[in-house]
Amino acid sequence: MKKLMHRRGRPQASLSLPLRQWVLASLLLRRWAPVCLALIVFAACRKETATPAPPPSSATSDLVITPAGYMPRSSVHYIAPGYHLSVENGRLQKMETSTGRTIEDFGPVTITPTRRVPEAQGWIAYAFWNNTGAAITSFTTNWVVPSFPANRGSQTLFLFNGMQDGTTASSYIIQPVLQWGPSAAGGGKYWAITNWYVSSSQAFFGSLVRVSAGASLTGVMKETAVSGSNYSYNSSFTGYSSASALQVNNVPQAFWAAETLESYGVTSPGTMYPPNTDIAMKSIQILQGSTNASISWTPVQQVSGSAQRAVVVSNASPGGEVDIYFR
Repeated sequence: MKKLMHRRGRPQASLSLPLRQWVLASLLLRRWAPVCLALIVFAACRKETATPAPPPSSATSDLVITPAGYMPRSSVHYIAPGYHLSVENGRLQKMETSTGRTIEDFGPVTITPTRRVPEAQGWIAYAFWNNTGAAITSFTTNWVVPSFPANRGSQTLFLFNGMQDGTTASSYIIQPVLQWGPSAAGGGKYWAITNWYVSSSQAFFGSLVRVSAGASLTGVMKETAVSGSNYSYNSSFTGYSSASALQVNNVPQAFWAAETLESYGVTSPGTMYPPNTDIAMKSIQILQGSTNASISWTPVQQVSGSAQRAVVVSNASPGGEVDIYFR
């Protein structure tokens, strides 16, 4: 500031060299400014009209993983403790268990009872039993949490026993699920459990509970009530927080049972599945009332000749076993 005041107080007969340069630059800038501005605008326009990297498609960017495949995030819902699902007058609703009050309405339920074997989207290896006799009242399976995969990438793995009311696009599944990796319920690079009910267009889950490799799990589905052609079921893990359990009321009979490995994002099967050779889905028991069911499991392998497969060890109930092989 002092230097500027000193220059302003000393008139000079001639311009110094730096000042001449400044004046010349000012004159040039005035003359060529419009051209420079045009060039700048042109360059900016060219940059904006260059083809940018395409953004994630709105049809896929809001999809989340469930044990029934990818679904819109808006169609997947957490069911907190103290609430359950119920079909009332053909509509799926979230109910407050203590009062029976309707909390949320998820819309009409379309039921198609046709029985046929499904196209196994995401189901890598499984065994199923199609029950044509008395209704299943209990389905129990025990298995041990596998070791962590060597390659802990972005893969999602699901292991579960489950029951469905058929195998059409409109069928539902209820299931106690062990998962590795992320899903709509949460998760990450660790094993965790929760219970799911997935309809043809929406999915519901309980609280996610982290579990350790080597832990013993018992997944249980029980019929809790019957009213005409409407059945109610509870899905849970024995010995774990009831917050992860799920209750659904007034749905069609679940007659199709399965023991399943389901996966997404597995690009290297040799390292992205657990290092265990297989996982034994054992101590299987299916009851029809108080009678043990006469089961005949049918194994299915999505990719013929791959290491991932289901092997039926025993059709017994109790004491049945289906081994799911990773390698």
